[in-house]
Amino acid sequence: MKTPSTSELLVQEARTAERLRLLMLANECKTIEEFRQRLQELTNRQ
Repeated sequence: MKTPSTSELLVQEARTAERLRLLMLANECKTIEEFRQRLQELTNRQ
C-alpha cells in the first residue's frame, strides 16, 4: 500500500467535508422537498 500524496489527501478531505455538509443540511430540513429546494439553491449559487 502506497502513502497517499498531499493532493489525494486533500481530495479525500474535501469529499468528507461535502458529505458532512449535506448531512447537516438534510438534518435542518423537515421534508425531502425542502432539502431538494435548499440543495438546488446551493447548486445555483456555485
